[in-house]
Amino acid sequence: MTEAQTPQPVIEVNNLVTHYGDRQILKDVSLTIQQGEIMVIMGGSGSGKSTLLRHLMALENATSGSIKLLGHELSELSQMDLYTLCRKIGVSFQSGALFSSMTVGENIILPLREHTNLDRTTMNIMARLKLEVVDLAGFENLMPSELSGGMVKRAALARAIIMDPALLFCDEPSAGLDPVVSSALDELILRLRSAMRMTIVVVTHELDSAFKIADRITVLDGGEILTIGTVDEVRNSSNERIQNLLNRRFEAEEVDPDEYLARLMGQT
Repeated sequence: MTEAQTPQPVIEVNNLVTHYGDRQILKDVSLTIQQGEIMVIMGGSGSGKSTLLRHLMALENATSGSIKLLGHELSELSQMDLYTLCRKIGVSFQSGALFSSMTVGENIILPLREHTNLDRTTMNIMARLKLEVVDLAGFENLMPSELSGGMVKRAALARAIIMDPALLFCDEPSAGLDPVVSSALDELILRLRSAMRMTIVVVTHELDSAFKIADRITVLDGGEILTIGTVDEVRNSSNERIQNLLNRRFEAEEVDPDEYLARLMGQT
């Protein structure tokens, strides 16, 4: 393979450390995501995956470390340059986050209204095209309250890709959906990557979805990366913490009596 054909890193995270007050959330996190890859970030509640996602979306600043998106070091960008970069990023939020007072079509064209000078006819055509992509053709005049949960997720994806982003973030895309609808959404994510050649980062706790769509999986626990690997590598990992997560085994925390008493007394 020639150098021109070699996939280029779209995301580079190096030694990322994050604190909320005195509490350390991310501990020396490093990972690289290649162009055209679907990277799934998974972990239990409180593992730090949502915090990592917010950093990748340039919504929060870390205590230390660096993040490069599409070749740009986030900490070195001006507000205007960051704004320009964010136009190349799409986000599908966990709840869908559609505006209840707008129709589906109005929700989808919102990024175009905010960030382009296109005329309304062109925006409507683009919205209909993206609705076709997510199998919601003809639903542009409905209100979000008239959609099922799966349809809301697909409409949210249509809005996230309306500007043809190079990078797409999906936060718990299958959360709250029944297995059949969840499987259909997984297929849609795979189709989007194939059709639009975008890089996709998915945060999820749904194992079936993760194993179906991922090229690689990053497993977080306690703010640390336990492993980064293919589906088979993660499944066959000898790490006990990873196997506890995959097999839904409760891992009891060892508590030091003196630390526990100090915590109750507000001394830590």
